[in-house]
Amino acid sequence: MTRLTTSLAGTQPNEDGSSLASEKPLMGNISIELLPEHVATFHPTAANLKPGSFVFLTHIGGKSLAAQAGAAARIKAMGYEPVCHLGARNFTSRDEYANHLSALSDAGVTTVLMIGGNSSDSVPPMHSAMELLSHSIVPRTGVKRIFFAGHPEGHPSIPPEILVPTLLEKINVARELSLVPEIVTQFAFDGAAMAAWGAGLRKAGIDVPIRFGVAGVTSLPKLIKFAMLCGVGASLKGLSRQGGSILKAMRDQDPGDVISQLRIGTEA
Repeated sequence: MTRLTTSLAGTQPNEDGSSLASEKPLMGNISIELLPEHVATFHPTAANLKPGSFVFLTHIGGKSLAAQAGAAARIKAMGYEPVCHLGARNFTSRDEYANHLSALSDAGVTTVLMIGGNSSDSVPPMHSAMELLSHSIVPRTGVKRIFFAGHPEGHPSIPPEILVPTLLEKINVARELSLVPEIVTQFAFDGAAMAAWGAGLRKAGIDVPIRFGVAGVTSLPKLIKFAMLCGVGASLKGLSRQGGSILKAMRDQDPGDVISQLRIGTEA
């Protein structure tokens, strides 16, 4: 599935990972998300995705790691910046993770998204983004920028009171490793709630850039499926409480309303 993201105006990273005030507009930096197997049919133009833009590549348990590395190399050759998802629970061993990160680095990958991920294994060898970040392989690769997941609507298995402290800890560790940290969120349908969540992070002292996810163009059945898998149920409930039609909102493939809510919220 394609995912569009927008950058929260307000900060941008220095080379050392610290932040500067930014005047970039909300829509000044757009990226998308693809399954690695869809890269072969990915043919954007500079008019709809400017060269150098981030292209996030998913990491699903059981899928070929070599396919992700190959897709990243193809994205790089096309003039875009691949961002490979790394799900801690999806790796079968710490060595598999280390070897894969080395392969990604050899393919020219300098930016990754580290997440806990999902696994059918009841006791996976790794559990969290922090374990990925703390592995000794990281400083020995060409990785320079790290995205961490943000959860505007909470996380199904992590208590809300530890989400922000954990995120701040990962950001601080990334900076200690001379990496540039950023945040990217899953897509949602409630732009006002997303903006309020972002403002809460700022108040908590988290000043890194935030990329907010909005749903890309896809079929309604696929959108509903991904909405449930990605935990955007709170957003759907919010639409219902507001008297709107959930199906109508999801069928409307123009994310303009969500972006407008984000713009208003971040400029308030």
